[in-house]
Amino acid sequence: MTELERIVAFLRKLDGLSATQEVPFRFGTAYLYLELPRVWSRNYLVADTDLAEASTELLVAESDRILGGAGLRHGKVELYDEEAGARLEPGFRELGWEVHCDVLMVARREPDRPADLSVAEEVSIEELEPVWTEDTGREPFDAETVRQLVANKWVVMASRDTKFLAARVDGAIASYCELYSHGGVGQIEAVGTLDEFRNRGLARATVSRALAASREAGNDLTFLMAREDDWPKELYRKLGFDEVGRAYEFVRPGPSSIG
Repeated sequence: MTELERIVAFLRKLDGLSATQEVPFRFGTAYLYLELPRVWSRNYLVADTDLAEASTELLVAESDRILGGAGLRHGKVELYDEEAGARLEPGFRELGWEVHCDVLMVARREPDRPADLSVAEEVSIEELEPVWTEDTGREPFDAETVRQLVANKWVVMASRDTKFLAARVDGAIASYCELYSHGGVGQIEAVGTLDEFRNRGLARATVSRALAASREAGNDLTFLMAREDDWPKELYRKLGFDEVGRAYEFVRPGPSSIG
């Protein structure tokens, strides 16, 4: 299998591990976790079958049928086929859906300069929960939305081998990320730095520590995802990550729904 094929297989496996319901449809599978209805990253469709026959209208109809039929108020379709995603993007934009394109990046090279791994350490989810709550609470979300987003972290942790890495400033967690491992593949995800601690090299240290932890866990492939139109991908390139593919998310946010 190619690196990209291994990544997609890894992500599909984790989709199922994090869901309480799987609903097949013509172009793939919907993954649902209805106890967290405002979290669209737990309630979505993955289109990966017969994509040559898929159209924007057909995918929207399936999203409405499955997600809407389950009482959800948002729509979301994911694709890891770059060609199909690029073809379908204009149609989703015309219908007013948000389009997110992520680059899939694999750690292949040495970083541009060594990182001080001692800056970051493994921490517990209990230590991170108040940090997530504080950081998410700065967004225009109500209390229930913040609660569901933080609860989603526990769902993710329970469904896969997860480590949490963080860097501290004066004893307080300032930057953090997650590492998921399965079948020799590691994914670094949810990289964040509190606003007041940005531009101190903390994200570099945290991601570098997560990469080291992935290799220590026996993963021979470690990847992450970054928004195609945002700056973090440039940091990841400096850390030795190379692009191997693109993923598309088409999202119609509902009231109070979150990513």
